[in-house]
Amino acid sequence: MDEREFRSKVYWLTFIFSILVIWVHSGNAELFLGPGAADGWAGGVERFFGTCLGQFSVPGFFAVSAYLFYRRFALSDLKRKWKSRVRSLLLPYLLWNGLYYAGYAAASRLPGVAAVVGKAPIPLNGAECLRAVFLYEYNPVFWYLFQLILLTALAPLLYAVLRNVWSGAVFLAALTAFLGLNRNLPILNGDALFYYGAGAFAALHRKKWVEGRLSCAEAAAYGPGLAGAAVCVRLAAHPGGILSGSVLAQILFRMIGVCGAALAVKLLPLPAAAEFMKNNFFLYAMHFAWVRLINKSGALLLPALPGVALGLFLAMPAVIVMLCTFFERLGRRICPQMYALFSGGR
Repeated sequence: MDEREFRSKVYWLTFIFSILVIWVHSGNAELFLGPGAADGWAGGVERFFGTCLGQFSVPGFFAVSAYLFYRRFALSDLKRKWKSRVRSLLLPYLLWNGLYYAGYAAASRLPGVAAVVGKAPIPLNGAECLRAVFLYEYNPVFWYLFQLILLTALAPLLYAVLRNVWSGAVFLAALTAFLGLNRNLPILNGDALFYYGAGAFAALHRKKWVEGRLSCAEAAAYGPGLAGAAVCVRLAAHPGGILSGSVLAQILFRMIGVCGAALAVKLLPLPAAAEFMKNNFFLYAMHFAWVRLINKSGALLLPALPGVALGLFLAMPAVIVMLCTFFERLGRRICPQMYALFSGGR
């Protein structure tokens, strides 16, 4: 595929992952209907979209981010890549964390809003500010961005290992075995390294698989092959299976789901990605607070019925996308420089 088609496919894929991550945080059955409601029919539908399908979202972001970073990569590109990631990752990470801290600190002190926010007054001191800004204390979804920043900083080491197909394969196999022992790394999440490493390996050694045209036979084989791999992983995770009790089964299942989503986007004759589908970082950054506000306000104002809760859950991605598009256009028009900082220059 040419560069324009490739970029459009990437936007489609990341937009799909963005919709899924919104559903991950939109569960509201117990909020509307009380304890135990998550086990009802409405909660079951929410679990399917938010827990089952939603688990592919962040692993997909890691894999796509790594692929784009290491696509056509050479060590001579490192300084330029790091400089661009300071603008697109580090600065937005600090700014959004600070904004969430300021927002929660203010909202937790307003009598009418504090009940919706559901937090005691947030401490206003230097130590709390540092935790909020650097350790995403009040912006929990930015654990992903924190991990991505660490992985970007490790680029020289990762490239040294992954640039050769054999050493890269050995590294991923060793990491898989390590995760199979239910071990983890300090600070850096082992599963994040696995998803990111797989995406980087694909960019360095399997670019034709990702971007090349598939024959009818290949297209017919890859889909059932991924489905079969998913079934095998699920069976291995059952009690008595070789992956029973191991987090590796979940990690592998998620990676298979990411590959399945990428294959579907590649094969489907999708139109060019619309402009509103290109704001995925801004969408990810702002969605969490809005989802919580809308759900909590809805629980206070709307009838406590399963259909109402489920309807709001299913509509949440569309609502958040419209809000994101509105604020994106407003930001570009009124304060474009500030918007560029918060959106990472996207």
